[in-house]
Amino acid sequence: MLPAALEAVKRGANATQFYNALKAIGEAPRQSEAYALFKHAAAIHANAGDEAFRPLGSVPTATEMTDWPTKSASGIQQRVLLVIRDRTTGVQSTTYYSVNSQNGVTREEAIAQAIQAADANNERYKSDVIGAAHMSTYRLVPFTGV
Repeated sequence: MLPAALEAVKRGANATQFYNALKAIGEAPRQSEAYALFKHAAAIHANAGDEAFRPLGSVPTATEMTDWPTKSASGIQQRVLLVIRDRTTGVQSTTYYSVNSQNGVTREEAIAQAIQAADANNERYKSDVIGAAHMSTYRLVPFTGV
């Protein structure tokens, strides 16, 4: 449902319109759950802009990356935002997962790695991943000083 929420945000819809569209196709969760997911989608769109809508099968290009000075690390770091629902309370929260590689991976691979890592802890934390979005890519550049 997160992709549908992101599309609704991009179209300029509000949370009620998103919920009503889900109801119309028989996919509606509880209203509070749909509103919370829409809120996360709006935050993703505000923070990542068009990044969440770029092709999942592509590796981020140099123009889509931001240089990030580091003490010694190099390579590429891709950030994925995960939307997680607590099984007991139904409360949704978000967390970031970083995927590090030498040359970058496709957005789809980064999202899959993030979900796999979160799924490994589902039972321990009694939670489920209900959505994920590729947020940003950084080129890790060792800082050489002045």
